[in-house]
Amino acid sequence: MKNRKILFHINSLGKGGAERVLTVLARYFAQDGYEVGIATLWRAENEYEVPPGVKRVNLGDEKASGGRLALAVRRFTGLRELIKKENPDIVISFCMKANFRSVFSMLGMRIPLLVSVRSDPQIDYAPHKLLTKWMERKAAGCVFQTKDAQAFFGERLRKKSRIIWNPIDEKYLPENRESVYSQEKDGENAKGVPAGGSAGRQEKDGGAEDICIITVGRITFEKNQLMLLKAFDRIKDKFPSARVRVYGEGIGGDAWKEMDAYIRQKEIAHRVEFMGPSSSLEKEIGSAALFVLPSNYEGMSNALMEAMVMGLPVIATDCPCGGCATLIEDGVSGFLVPTGDDEALAEAMERVLSDKTLAGKLAENAGRLAEKVKPLKIYEEWRSYAEELAGD
Repeated sequence: MKNRKILFHINSLGKGGAERVLTVLARYFAQDGYEVGIATLWRAENEYEVPPGVKRVNLGDEKASGGRLALAVRRFTGLRELIKKENPDIVISFCMKANFRSVFSMLGMRIPLLVSVRSDPQIDYAPHKLLTKWMERKAAGCVFQTKDAQAFFGERLRKKSRIIWNPIDEKYLPENRESVYSQEKDGENAKGVPAGGSAGRQEKDGGAEDICIITVGRITFEKNQLMLLKAFDRIKDKFPSARVRVYGEGIGGDAWKEMDAYIRQKEIAHRVEFMGPSSSLEKEIGSAALFVLPSNYEGMSNALMEAMVMGLPVIATDCPCGGCATLIEDGVSGFLVPTGDDEALAEAMERVLSDKTLAGKLAENAGRLAEKVKPLKIYEEWRSYAEELAGD
């Protein structure tokens, strides 16, 4: 039923995976005739844009004074007052803290709450058993990304839940990416790398092949980009023209400092580039020879999905809570390696970089993921479930 009112809640619209999914869904709901609002707590330095026709209400600032308890009370109170004022047909919250906050802010209300679990519940929810039990009781429904995440929770929540994958950003889809590349002068992107090449090798002036290995994600210990550097160090002499590019925020942080120390120790600074965040990855990484996701844990990685949809050979860790294994058929559409095992990663990287035929087959099969994660398809799954929970 159209013309319903939906209120999303998340901490901020900072450029993370959950935030991207939420803004995509908000845009589709608004385009479909729903009245859509997004309640956040603070404004991140680098945010996704609020979709046209969507109202955003910022309830406060994470750094507000008064101590943690006073701040928490203000946030609960602010969200509760907003929900009462807006009186939406359904509230949809994303991520652990927002889920817990929504549950307690909506005490005594008859408005259904749809929570969404976006990461490994062993990390996010296991330390908060009482809060998690309360959420399982009070939430009208829950969206999971993987069966492993769903299995962590009690039967009460599992029975009323759905597994829905992430939607891909339209710009990564083949039909849209082609039009983007066609605008690039002489088929090259801003960095001079041939756009859309599946082989991932750029001819240098002397005829040598320049091989680019890409990873995308916040530079944090959980993303474990250091594992990629260790694997690269194992094979670098076999591929003298290979280099690693790391895209994502976090340069200067603790994880980056550890990586920087390793790079200096191994004397590979000339072969590793930290690119920072980018809003045009569909133009910048299309000619990569390989995409690697070395995370210790993931929900369902948008970066991995984007690389696969673009038709890149991919390698990822078989990490909790099963998102990578859900997306990749090992040996068919990519390779899965054990979490934290840089030797296994190095072996998989060498296989792909040494065999163009294998790399091409992996890339072709990876690209077929596009049909499963088109945003309209994923939106329809969310819309159907939200309508079911909202009732008449």
